[in-house]
Amino acid sequence: MSHSNLLRSVTGLSSRSIVTRNTPHIRHLSVQTPRKTTPVVDQSSTDTTDVRKSDGNVRFPRSVQALYLKPLRREAHFGIPSCDLQLRSYSIRNLEFFCDFALRAAYYLDLPAFGPVPLPRITERWTVPRSSFIFKKSQENFERITLRRLIQIRDGNPESVQLWLAFLQKHAYYGIGMKANVWEFSPMGLGKSMAEVADGNEPSEPCKLFFSVVDLHAITVPQQAQQLRRSKRETMAALIAAGLDPQRSVLFNQSSVAAHSELMWILSCTASMGSLSRMTQWKSKLSLTADTSLQDDGVKAALKLGLFSYPVLQAADVLVHRATHVPVGDDQRQHLEFARECANVFNNAYGQHLVVPQTLTSRARRVMSLQQPHKKMSKSSNDARSRILITDSPDEINQKLISALTDCDNSVSYDPVNRPGVSNLLEILSIFDESGREPAQLAESLSGHNLKQLKERVSESVVMGLNGIRERYIDLLSADEGKYLDFVEAEGARKARENAAETMAIVREATGL
Repeated sequence: MSHSNLLRSVTGLSSRSIVTRNTPHIRHLSVQTPRKTTPVVDQSSTDTTDVRKSDGNVRFPRSVQALYLKPLRREAHFGIPSCDLQLRSYSIRNLEFFCDFALRAAYYLDLPAFGPVPLPRITERWTVPRSSFIFKKSQENFERITLRRLIQIRDGNPESVQLWLAFLQKHAYYGIGMKANVWEFSPMGLGKSMAEVADGNEPSEPCKLFFSVVDLHAITVPQQAQQLRRSKRETMAALIAAGLDPQRSVLFNQSSVAAHSELMWILSCTASMGSLSRMTQWKSKLSLTADTSLQDDGVKAALKLGLFSYPVLQAADVLVHRATHVPVGDDQRQHLEFARECANVFNNAYGQHLVVPQTLTSRARRVMSLQQPHKKMSKSSNDARSRILITDSPDEINQKLISALTDCDNSVSYDPVNRPGVSNLLEILSIFDESGREPAQLAESLSGHNLKQLKERVSESVVMGLNGIRERYIDLLSADEGKYLDFVEAEGARKARENAAETMAIVREATGL
């Protein structure tokens, strides 16, 4: 299950991430791998004896340090996770050896690597008969302990990450198991500078990453005030627990930046009612069909202005920060196209002042409800069994997956149309599969299993994939009553207001306000 889908399931709120650059004039930007080698952080030991230290303060060459001393590491500029690699083995010696090998490989591929971080051990107990006579005294008990380590790549170029994983697979050490979770925004190159298309010149200014907890969007449906405040803090904690570094990005609540609402009103004066009426979001919120019209009986009475104008506020969220690239899923692609339309209409009316953002489409699969597999997994569902939260314990995750809705055919096959429940489980398993197999391939390999065995397999994969996030999430909320989260939000809101003020000064000048 992809992390962003899980984050959205935690609170019912979502976070919007945008990538911006200071763009006084409209210009086309694209993503390319930076040419400059990132700075090297020298983590070599200074008290090494014997041949590792010479007389005086002479420093060994980098090649000697990388070979004999601790692995050299690259410095991460933004701290955006690109890949989580879990290594496991029964032998601590083999495990530590391969962790060292993986860190050295990451250094030479220009990948900032962090770890290895010890993960909880997995203990399995076995009972084996000692003879052909099955008696209690003729049985012997064994205990097998699996040791695990986590290595995380941050700000990694997608191609370099895939090359790193392929290299480790090719040179896998005896008795070492590997499981890689490549983050869904890794192919978009987040954490890398957004480069200008100017004969391959290096970017003159660093990119900015904005992550907004969209609480103004949340109140388009009824909310309890206390619950909304708690949900905002939980969403902030979930973002940080999943690996977002507040030092490298801007995290803030949408309502903390008044410029979002101001620009929304200005854009609504030029937005098309026809385009808004064709949006699907307000129809799905009201449980209406896609072909529903505003002229239908009962629609006008049930539809609220805030829900109907939701895409205009979403456009303001993007345009107020002069975003150049916005990562979206398939369900939000229509809204980003509307944001581009709003920018073009405004520019035609008042001049070329707003930046028209580019769409970065995520390749992550859409995770469906466990109880209604034809609907997307969401916190807004009344059935708590329909979703998996990062706060769920392993037992709760197992219970929800065991009770997931399937069908009466007690076999495993991939058929999203006729068997949506089983296919959804295979989709989830594919996300956490160590070999990166497609759902159809997994269905073929599990053709001899029944549905109970499939659910157990999915449960085990999800628990292992989410390991560590839940603990970090709880620590952030409980440590000092969550004051660190309040500090992160306040600092992020300050930076966001400063950034949005530059855009609003241009917009006010253009419109005469």
